[in-house]
Parts: sequence; structure tokens; C-alpha cells
Amino acid sequence: MNTEQLNQALQMTIREMSTTSTNSMITSNILSIQLDEQREENQRLQARVDELEALLDEQTKPADKGE
Repeated sequence: MNTEQLNQALQMTIREMSTTSTNSMITSNILSIQLDEQREENQRLQARVDELEALLDEQTKPADKGE
């Protein structure tokens, strides 16, 4: 293998590694965005659960005898 072939092989390797790295970063960023969105949705749903539990507690607590 001569120097020119070696340089071409190294350039191809660098391009492939760069592409792989870019794809990995894109995938990681997409997953990070999806995780943030899911966390926000979970917080919204938990707030709704808390609200509904409070309403249920209010509706099912025994009535005061003074009323």
C-alpha cells in the first residue's frame, strides 16, 4: 500500500467516523428532547391526578354534624 492509498483510506475512515458521530449526536439530542417532553407530560398528568384526588376526598369526606 502506497502513501496515496493510505491517505485515501484514512480520509474515508475519518468521513465514516464523522458521519457516525453526527448520527449518534442527532439521535441523542432527539431522545433528550423526547425525554423532556415526556417529563413535562408526566408533571401535567400528576397535577391532574392530585387535583382529582383532592376533589374525590372533598366529595367523600363525612359531612359535619353542624350542617
